[in-house]
Amino acid sequence: MGNFDQELSDLYPWLLRMARRYCYSMQDAEDLVGDTVYKVLLNRDRFDLTKDIKSWCLIIMRNTYITKYNRNSHVHFTEYDFVAERRSFDDPYNMIMYNDIISVIRKCSQKSRCIDSVIYCAKGYTYDEISDFLHIPIGTVKSRISSGRKMIIQELGCPIIK
Repeated sequence: MGNFDQELSDLYPWLLRMARRYCYSMQDAEDLVGDTVYKVLLNRDRFDLTKDIKSWCLIIMRNTYITKYNRNSHVHFTEYDFVAERRSFDDPYNMIMYNDIISVIRKCSQKSRCIDSVIYCAKGYTYDEISDFLHIPIGTVKSRISSGRKMIIQELGCPIIK
């Protein structure tokens, strides 16, 4: 098992580079690598010596990141006041539509982090600004906006527009 420990130790810089692809900050990347190494060491007896340790570590890292992301995926809008955005409507049908949309946005925001990005985007912020506000990479912002839009459209019962 000495070789295993040495191989894992030698992989640390590579693991850190891979973690930077998932994480916005260096501290988060280091935490992800630490969690990954811990899980690798904890499950070292399950490792198939005929396989590549890099790919095994990368799978563990990805799954660790996804688990952490899902655990922290619920967002509560404390700074965004839906009522403050309410406009006066002459047509009661428009008021009903508005209330339905707000209800869907609230429901979706409890399911996913995507909605915060969608709201910032709808308010006219750039991807860079959203990335700064939420402390996430721009690619994640784009992905969340796309996913959030699809979720809202699906929840509203609209056909998906491509």
